[in-house]
Amino acid sequence: MNSKLPEEINIDILSRTSLKTFDAMCCTSKEISKLKYDPYFLHLYKQRNNIVSGFLVQHINGFHEFAPSHDSTPLDLGFLSPDDRILAASEKGIIVFESPHWQKLYHVCKPATNQVFELPNPNRTENLTEKVAIMVVGSNPFRYKILRLSQPNPSFSQQWDGRYTTYCCEIFDSATLSWRLLEDTKLPYDVFVTISSQPITVGGSIYLLLTNNDVLNFDFYSEKWTVIRLQIPTRFDILKLVKYEGNLALVCKPPNGGWEIWVINGTMNHSSSWKKTFVFNKKERMFLNSFYDSDTSVLVDFNTLVFYKFKKGDDSMSNKVVLSDMIATTFAFRSDFEPIDLTS
Repeated sequence: MNSKLPEEINIDILSRTSLKTFDAMCCTSKEISKLKYDPYFLHLYKQRNNIVSGFLVQHINGFHEFAPSHDSTPLDLGFLSPDDRILAASEKGIIVFESPHWQKLYHVCKPATNQVFELPNPNRTENLTEKVAIMVVGSNPFRYKILRLSQPNPSFSQQWDGRYTTYCCEIFDSATLSWRLLEDTKLPYDVFVTISSQPITVGGSIYLLLTNNDVLNFDFYSEKWTVIRLQIPTRFDILKLVKYEGNLALVCKPPNGGWEIWVINGTMNHSSSWKKTFVFNKKERMFLNSFYDSDTSVLVDFNTLVFYKFKKGDDSMSNKVVLSDMIATTFAFRSDFEPIDLTS
């Protein structure tokens, strides 16, 4: 930020920029990037720029809803069919969904503008999709990549190699409007991507938790996979990768204890260390799912999603959203209402 101006003037100026401009500035300054997670700035920015923010919720029965943050502009998902399934969401307001009603299996869309683009079918349509992730890799021109991680379908005659758990990796690039097959990822035969693990996007990479508590890392720029061992100095009954203040983090639950937040120091690699940042003492059985901003955690239980100001005490609830059915998956979502070109 401009050090010659008072901080409140800098914040006032930044809060009036477009989302595209603000995101571009965040890439050039760590100080500006921190504002993306500052509660005061987020509230001011939403008010001045007609921003929708909250969580897309995919229910177990296939239905989906939007759980808005406090004072968020509403989001209408009526253009999606009830049995369309949301697979991934990016921080730029772009999502990937699959639908049995369209000619093509997968679609990318901007829900805030109801723009939908049918993707060509991937090369391995017979495979069982395990995880999907999307990342915006360019803004001028707008460009995104989609990662599809799948496993061979036992119903088809394919050769198994019992020594490994094999994942097929395919990339869709909006610059070419086509899928490319990458080299298969092979893990030990008894190791899998955890069912509840959602891809966490940090600094051009995605991270997935494995059943042996290692982390599977994919770099969207080099398009390479790496398996990294977690260096957590204690035992937990529950582990979940999350994003906190733009950094890779873990929410953990030790035996007979409350939820804890561990944040990585620096870049994720084999020598990474983790620092315990917060401990939650809430006695409720709600699951600590993710974070909305630096002060607000997101708790879920059956059909309820709750935004809690955890730094101000257990009873500081900022928003409670009761949904129509049991929550299966949530996706952090933030968007403006400016149309974009999904085919460039």
